[in-house]
Amino acid sequence: MKSHLFQTSDVATPRLILLFAGWGMDHRPFRDIAVPGYDICVAWDYRSLETPFKEILNRYEEIAVVAWSFGVPATAKFISDNPHLPITAKIAINGTQHPVDDTYGIPESIFQGTLDSLNEKNLGKFYLRMAGSSDRFKAFAANIPDRDIEELKAELVAVKTAETPVIIWDKAIIANTDRIIPSDNQVNAWEKEALEIMQYDGAHLPDFNTMLPRLLTDKTLVQKRFHRATKTYDTNAIIQKHIAERLIDLWQPEQKSHLDILEIGCGTGYSTRLIYKKSHFGSLRLWDLTLSDEFVKEFTGDNTELSVCDAEIAIRNIPDASLDAVISASTVQWFNSLPTFLSQLARVLRPGGKAIISTFGPETMREINTALGKKSTYPDTYTLRGMIPNTLNIEHLTEEILTLTFASSIEALRHVSLTGVNALGSPVSPSATRALINSYPLQPSSEALLTYQPIYMILTKKNTHL
Repeated sequence: MKSHLFQTSDVATPRLILLFAGWGMDHRPFRDIAVPGYDICVAWDYRSLETPFKEILNRYEEIAVVAWSFGVPATAKFISDNPHLPITAKIAINGTQHPVDDTYGIPESIFQGTLDSLNEKNLGKFYLRMAGSSDRFKAFAANIPDRDIEELKAELVAVKTAETPVIIWDKAIIANTDRIIPSDNQVNAWEKEALEIMQYDGAHLPDFNTMLPRLLTDKTLVQKRFHRATKTYDTNAIIQKHIAERLIDLWQPEQKSHLDILEIGCGTGYSTRLIYKKSHFGSLRLWDLTLSDEFVKEFTGDNTELSVCDAEIAIRNIPDASLDAVISASTVQWFNSLPTFLSQLARVLRPGGKAIISTFGPETMREINTALGKKSTYPDTYTLRGMIPNTLNIEHLTEEILTLTFASSIEALRHVSLTGVNALGSPVSPSATRALINSYPLQPSSEALLTYQPIYMILTKKNTHL
């Protein structure tokens, strides 16, 4: 394999997108990709599955792996061979782990025809089908890969004959009109090999600049927004307070005096105070991306440990079977890989220990998504159930719909800002903000609704000795 690192900022970032490109690629078509909060390393050329770029990866605290097209099987081997790396998200786009297969990949006859007839002219036709339209092809052609036909033939043979493992992926993204790998074949492949399947209208070549920021969280931006909202959060976080109260009420801790507890996303301390009332802890770790001076002053004590950290990264440093409870209200929806995080919880909990977690479902902020013309990326309860490791028993998994009413769309969006919620993604321009205000769906009374769909989970670590 070969690789190229694109550093998106002069300031070092702890997060990397490791993008395994498709067949026929090099780094050139990806030079314009920019995902806030991440450097990007592109890997290509699967004639060999050796990875000489491992030293680059050691610079990063979190690695989100994205595989496109024939990059998927090579990525599966890479992930299997490197369990020590801090990989969170595992996302496959328009590819499968069965590259040449009549049911799960490219049909054998089409693959062989491509290999037998490959020349410069037919390669251009392939790129055009891959792009899906003349406009998309023109944009691609401005950064056309510099690859030799004979090495591309060798790469096709290598992809077909390589023995690669089959792993479970977080998400499989499938284009509805893929003219390279049939969309139906991709659906067949991922029904048992991905925890979540998402489909979109488009061609084999995705718009990475639009897609990736929707799939991965800019945690630096989340941190800034919540820090800025510290003074206004408690007054405006009506829904979040309700969620915290219900979540902690559902928790029935063992009545012993030395519970070791971790709270993730403690915010301004609302749920932390509820934990104090509910349990008799021996130790309490409090984690968040940002902690106010007021929070630090209130909760610093002999039995507490406060940390400003990214829980997806920090949880890897917690020893096995060392916690009695992990509590998190309205936080894990920011994580890049909830399945990976839940697997870590299963590792760090003692037998009988509990994970007490709330997140949000796809109906959350549906009004904003409607105005933006976007689909929610939050999983529903059915999908969440499939993410839970079999070492955790599901004691409770429910959802509810909560709705706030505002006098106008401006007031609804102001509420979002005052609670630090990242519903709008990256910062938007004034003109885009005006368009959002004007397209926000209103009631006949001209009032604006804002919907939340909290999901509550109580998970218990199985006693593996039984």
